[in-house]
This record gives sequence, C-alpha cells and structure tokens, in this order.
Amino acid sequence: MRGNANSTNTNSTITNSNSNSTNAAGRLAALVVGVAIIIVLVVVVVGQNNNPSPGSATTGCTADTVRVKGLIGSEKKPYFDDPDVRDRLRCLGFEVTANPAGSREDMLVQLEQDPEHAFAFPSSTATAEKIKSETGAKTGIALFSSPMVVATHRPLVEVLTRAGIVRQDGPGEPLVDVEALLGAARDGLKWNQLPGNPSGPNKVVSLSTTDPKDSNSAIMMLSIASHAANGGAVVTSDAEIARVMPDLCSMVLQQGQQSATSEVLFNDYLRDPQGGRIQLGLVYEAQFRSTKPAPGLPEDAVALFPNPTVYSRHTFIPLEGKDDARRLGEALGGDDRLIELAAAHGFRPERASAQPSGAPEAPRFVVEAPSTAVLERMLDGLAEIQRSGRGCGR
Repeated sequence: MRGNANSTNTNSTITNSNSNSTNAAGRLAALVVGVAIIIVLVVVVVGQNNNPSPGSATTGCTADTVRVKGLIGSEKKPYFDDPDVRDRLRCLGFEVTANPAGSREDMLVQLEQDPEHAFAFPSSTATAEKIKSETGAKTGIALFSSPMVVATHRPLVEVLTRAGIVRQDGPGEPLVDVEALLGAARDGLKWNQLPGNPSGPNKVVSLSTTDPKDSNSAIMMLSIASHAANGGAVVTSDAEIARVMPDLCSMVLQQGQQSATSEVLFNDYLRDPQGGRIQLGLVYEAQFRSTKPAPGLPEDAVALFPNPTVYSRHTFIPLEGKDDARRLGEALGGDDRLIELAAAHGFRPERASAQPSGAPEAPRFVVEAPSTAVLERMLDGLAEIQRSGRGCGR
C-alpha cells in the first residue's frame, strides 16, 4: 500500500509539473500575441499620420512643384507674401508669383501683355465678371470675402455721433450713416464746422477712398453710396444713374488727392494716428483684422460698418487652358491650412467654421452691388465730369 501511495504521489507531482509548464507556455503565448497587437496598432497609426486625408494641414509634401504666375488685388499681397502661405503652397506643389494690380483695367492690360499670367484674383464680383468676359475664362472660384468698413478714431466717432452721421442702431459698434454722410458732402459741411470740433480740418466731411478708375475698393464705395443716394435701392437704369451722379461726384471729387491702392490708403491711416489726413477711410475689414502680422493700429483706432455696406468677394479666376492655375485655386479653397491662414489675414473664408480672430458678427445692413454694366456707366460719368471741369451740379 505504501508503494501505491508513493506511485500516486509521483504521478501527482508529474501532473502538477506538466500543468505549470502548460500555464507558463500559455502566458508566454499571450504575451507574444499582445506585443504583436501593439506593434500592428503602432504601424497603423504611424501609417495614418504619414498618409492623412487630402486637404488636411498635415498632408505629406509633394516632391514636384509647378510655377504659377498671376495677378492679385493689392490687399491680398500680405497673404501671398506670408512665409507660412508660401511654405504650404510649396508643400502642395506650387511656386506662386502673385503680382498686385491696382485696377480691373490694369489687370486686363497685364494679362494681355504677359502670357505667363495664368490667373487673376480681384477683390470684387464686378471686376471678376469683367475679366471673365474679356479673357474668355469660364471658371470663377469664390474663396473668401471681406465686408467694407470705415477706419476712423474714437474722438471722431463722438464728433460724428453729435452730428448725426454716426448712429447707434442695435448692439455692438455704431454705424456710419452713408445717407447722412452724402448729405454732409452735398452741403459742403467741413470738419471744423461740426459741433465740438473747431480744431478739425478745414475740408469737407467725406469718406476717403481710392480712385474709382484705378482701384477695386473705390468701386465698393460707388456701390454703397449709390444705394443710399437712390433711396435704398440698387441702381439699375440710366435714369437712376443720372439721379445719383451728383452725390457720387461730391463724395469722389471733394476728397482731393486719393491713394493709389487700398494698401496705400490703409497705410496712410496707420501713419496718421491723429486723423489729420484720413478721418474716415473706406478699407477692407481684412486689413483691420489681420493677425499676420497685426497692423500697428493707433490706440484710438476703430472700424465701423457703414450702413449700408457691401461684401468685397474675392474670386480666383484661372485662365482657360491653365490647369495648374485651376488646381491652385482649388487648393486655396480646399486646403485646411490655407483656409486657416486666410482667416488669420483677416478674410472671411467661404467655410463658415474659419473666421478672422476678433471679427464682429456679420454686418446687418448689406446690399448687393449694381451690375458690372451699371458700374461702368457710373465710372464713365465720373470721368466725364472730371474731364469737363463743370463740377458736380444737382
């Protein structure tokens, strides 16, 4: 019996040893499988990071680049000069040369003279339509917009409020009443005649703009002023053009010397913190709201929406047969990083989720610009008045 017991104990010992070996082997196998799973997960994650979805800010850069040359409005020059924008475009395969052009006519002349230009990127719908019509381009890619604002100074806001030209209408900053502003220019009211402003300049109260015949931003002024002068309606006929022309003439011709471009106008405003030359300047909101770099605004600087205002819509136009330019336009409108950078430069991208830092809510009183043909007739009428020297009349 003792022999059987020993045999049984021996068998039990052997069984336990086998069981322990089996458990150890199982644990080792589980460990190997676990490590393998971790390795697979790491490979998948790294692979995803190296191959993100098109349009994301981390898209892998292409080794090949194409050179694309075109014309832009001067207000977009800081955007295309931004090293971050240039690096991102280069990453996407584009070396871009973007030359500023002052007006739609200037753009058309340069496009005709230099066949290397592959795109135009103006700052107004009217100019975009004109360029498409003249060049035969069929595509226009709306990339971003910028409402027009009036750059001024806090002390002048108080003066203009007393004069009824600036009015508080709802929450937020007050608005510049364009109809009242036209009335001041029509009556020849001077800054030093405004209540409480005896030391103001001895010149007519008016809105400083660029020259309408040379700059797109001044066309925005014609859209705003003509709407106010036409009783709150878009000008559509020759009779309405004749009705509003004296007010447009007063606002344009009583300014004196005008800045050549919107960039020059805004820089004049920045260099004159006391408002000696630019009391009220019509500029793009993007110029005021940019954070790349932030403009050196005077301490009392303020941007007010005019009532009404218009949106300056920036439309990219690839010329026919210029496929690289078409792809560039699609990248500017579809790449997350480029959209983010456009917002940093103060523009309001078409994508609602990306908006400039510190920008107020969208303006409440927005009107559409007259047709390109009507704007052209307004410009012709102003040019004829200037040539004749007959004055604005009524």
